[in-house]
Amino acid sequence: MNKKFISVIMAAILAVSTAAVSASAAEVEEEPSKNAGTIKFDASKWNAEYVNFYIWDETTDPDQFCSIDGWTDVNKWGSKKKLGGTKVEGEDNIFESFEIDFSGREDHDIFVIFQSDVQSFNTVLNESCIGHTAHLTGNILENPVDSEKTAEEAEFDNGVGSQLVITSSGKLQGTTVTPSTDRPGKVAEFVLTYLGQKEKLTQEDIVTEQSVADAINAFGTTADEVWDSYLKLNGREGYNEAEAKKFIKPTSASDDTSSTSDDTSSTSSDTSST
Repeated sequence: MNKKFISVIMAAILAVSTAAVSASAAEVEEEPSKNAGTIKFDASKWNAEYVNFYIWDETTDPDQFCSIDGWTDVNKWGSKKKLGGTKVEGEDNIFESFEIDFSGREDHDIFVIFQSDVQSFNTVLNESCIGHTAHLTGNILENPVDSEKTAEEAEFDNGVGSQLVITSSGKLQGTTVTPSTDRPGKVAEFVLTYLGQKEKLTQEDIVTEQSVADAINAFGTTADEVWDSYLKLNGREGYNEAEAKKFIKPTSASDDTSSTSDDTSSTSSDTSST
């Protein structure tokens, strides 16, 4: 009888211990990520009734998008459903995002657009922005993909600002280059995409010696690095090595020019001696 009673007690202790271990494991799993949190946006200049937080990661292939449902491949831009901005009680026109988890994305190119009846320009976003508020700077910038549209520049109060881009008209807009940005690649892609095209409003060439030189300087790269990146785009639609070289002007271009000049000089000399 005593042995049976002791067995029952031991079984009960084991059951309690197992439950405690399970509960402990659950608590560990539910511990929030240290790289997750919310951001805020000051919409006082808009007097907005709502603010969407449109967030995307350009480093992933394809791009991924963050919403109240976490990171997904679903692009909700243009969705009629509000994208998670919540008005902060007691603060005029301050809106807070859903939780954003940067775990595993610490070195990724992530951006946010704050959007209501109007929208902000692309703003760089990383884990350092958690708990911080973005404010409008007052600068109106050209939309990155449509030169007929504009967007308002925003900057976080920790100094993280707008993305440096080359727009569809060849203008440089924004201030910030992310650490993982492929600097020469950005300029090479610009040349590939817009070579031979005219700007919609002015009908001037988009890719010019000046626009390429300005882009090379702004992104802190070199003509040779951009040329190497352009060559890797061989096979893509619009690829034109001979034309692109005229605008990128790698050092090898001057060598070719010199060689052509020498040949012409030699021909000219032969002709005169004849």
